[in-house]
Amino acid sequence: MQTHPTTRAPYAWGLVLGASFLLATPGLALAQKRLPAAGATALDRARAQWNQGEFESAEPAYQEALEKGGLSREATLECFIKLGAVRAVLGKKEQAQTAFRTAALLDQDFVVPPEAGKKAVALADAAKLQQAKVGVGPLKAEPSAPAEVESGAAFAVNVLLDPAHATVIARLGLSIFDGTTGKTYRFEEAAQSPVVHFRVPAAIVMPGSTLVLHVDALDVHDNQLASAESRVTVRPTPTSTGTSPMVASSGSFWSTPWPYLIGGTLLAAGGVGAYFLLRPPSQVAVGSAVIEPR
Repeated sequence: MQTHPTTRAPYAWGLVLGASFLLATPGLALAQKRLPAAGATALDRARAQWNQGEFESAEPAYQEALEKGGLSREATLECFIKLGAVRAVLGKKEQAQTAFRTAALLDQDFVVPPEAGKKAVALADAAKLQQAKVGVGPLKAEPSAPAEVESGAAFAVNVLLDPAHATVIARLGLSIFDGTTGKTYRFEEAAQSPVVHFRVPAAIVMPGSTLVLHVDALDVHDNQLASAESRVTVRPTPTSTGTSPMVASSGSFWSTPWPYLIGGTLLAAGGVGAYFLLRPPSQVAVGSAVIEPR
C-alpha cells in the first residue's frame, strides 16, 4: 500500500519544530564528546617521575596537572595523595598535610603508596584524624529528583551541598542521558549556595524514556571532586479508548467501509418509502361499489 506524500508532511514539520524548540530552549545543550583532560600530559609525566623516585620533579608536575585541570575524580584524588607523599618525603610537613586533608575530602579512606615511607603514612593518618575532628565529611553531590515524571513536563533537580565544601567546589555539572534517543544533555550551575537548583526542560522529557542523571562537583580548574547518579522514569503517553468507529486511525472516514454501509442503508430505506407511496390503496371505489384488492 502506497502512502500519499501529504500524509508525511505533519510528521516532518513536527520534527522540524521539535528541533527548533530544542535549539531555542535556554540552558539546553547537547553534551559533546569528552576530550582528553588538559592536565593529562602533566599527570603522565608526574607518574613517570614518581616511578623513578624523582620526587623533586614529581611535585611540580602533579601541581601542574591539577592546575591545567579537567581530571576525573580518581585522577584528582591521585594527585592530592601523591602531592602529600612527595612533600612528606621532601620535608614539607604543613604542605603535605594540606594536600592530605584535601584528599580526605574526596575519600576518607584513601591509601598512601607504601614506597612513600612511614613519614608520609603518619602525616596522612594525622590529616584524616584532624578532618574527622572538624566534622567535615567526605564531599558529596547527590541529586534529588522525582522517581517518575509526566511526559512533556519540566521537573526540578536539586543538589544539596555541605557549606564546609563551598571553598572547594566552584560549580556543579548535570549530565542527562536519554535512553530512548541516546542523546546526552549538559547543564552547569555555580555552587553559590548550599542547595543548587537545576530545571530539566519539557523538551527532553520524552514519553516512556528513562533519564540517567549524573552530577559532577568541579573545582575552579574543572577537576572532578565528586559524582553521583540517579534515574528518572518518564510515564508513557496514555492511549485513548474512546475513539469513534466512524474514524479509522489509519486514514480518513471516506477510506473506510462506513460510507458504503450507510449508503446501502439509505437506499434500502428509500425503497421501502417508495413502496408505501406508490402501492395501490387497500380499498378502491368504483362508482357506488367498493372493491378490496387481494
